[in-house]
Amino acid sequence: METPAQDASGYYLWEAAGRGFEVHVNLDAIDALLAEIMRGFGAVPKRGAEVGGLLLGSIERGAVTIVRIDDFEPVECGYTRGPSYLLSPEEREAFDEACVRWRPDAAKDRYAVGFYRSHTRDGLSLEPEDVDLMDRCFSGPSHVALLVKPFATKAGPAGFFFRENGAFQETTPLEFPFRRRELTGEEAPERRPMTDRRSRNRGGRALVRTAPEGNVEDDADAESQGQFGNTQGVAYAITTPARSRLGAWMWFPLSFIFLLLGVALGYLAALNVQPRGAAGGAADYSLSMAVLNSGDDTLSLRWNGESPLVRKADHGVLEIHDGDYAKTMDLDATQLRNGNIVFRNQTGTVSFRLTVYVNSNLSVSENLGWHQ
Repeated sequence: METPAQDASGYYLWEAAGRGFEVHVNLDAIDALLAEIMRGFGAVPKRGAEVGGLLLGSIERGAVTIVRIDDFEPVECGYTRGPSYLLSPEEREAFDEACVRWRPDAAKDRYAVGFYRSHTRDGLSLEPEDVDLMDRCFSGPSHVALLVKPFATKAGPAGFFFRENGAFQETTPLEFPFRRRELTGEEAPERRPMTDRRSRNRGGRALVRTAPEGNVEDDADAESQGQFGNTQGVAYAITTPARSRLGAWMWFPLSFIFLLLGVALGYLAALNVQPRGAAGGAADYSLSMAVLNSGDDTLSLRWNGESPLVRKADHGVLEIHDGDYAKTMDLDATQLRNGNIVFRNQTGTVSFRLTVYVNSNLSVSENLGWHQ
């Protein structure tokens, strides 16, 4: 990749040399979009799920066309045809509705200027469905498409595509690393968790966690060699349903009563809650986590997928910390019972935390550290 240029005003300048076309991308938008892309990348083992949506900004036409990108809006995909960003007819309608909402208007300081998609397939080029989407929603000569290829332990390449003589390029005129550190030499500023952008205009869940970098890959042969790590612990959590709204004046005495009741119930639960027929008590809550070093910077994390806890659980969350990198992965019941993931580590110190949600009132967490 060529050395990137940085606009002193806080934008990365992408320039197709000699073609009279520039894209100025807000660095804060790069940070936020990278988090959205990595959220999808970590949602599916092995390849990762692609995400996509609208690029928001403005276009200045002249001797040099300048496309300015300041924000984005994700458009959800149901992945009915695998982890690729392939929209169903209903999802295409939602995409069209988003385009209508962000149609250029004199009263708006930003509007839809193109389309973005993470790219977990081979190469880095637009697919026929991308071109169809651009032709349907962004038919102007100055509209752009952005592809970003995510990686677990390094900045992924990205590139813009625009029409020349009415057709998109087969390859981007310029690849650039899609991460602030490589573009500016500085780390992204700390960001407070924010409500998922998709909740602004549509119903549904609002996510408050952004997915840091990292990835999980599948490898069925990882068991044959290596050593197991250690340093593990188990934590149990009893949660209570959200309380209903009452007048503020009532909560002063009630909060004290609830506090005493919660302490008593938590104490009783710690003494008595265990699987039926358990002889060892807390031992039956163990997930039996272990790490196998498979060589080539690859770790195989194992847990007991046949344990009573896992068999009863409907989902779980796996957190991985590898040096400065962190990763959070949601696991469904099938992935939990599989009892194995493979992680390509970057450093010699990795920690894992697996939380299994047995029901709405009980979750079990187990920690495991690995040192080279």
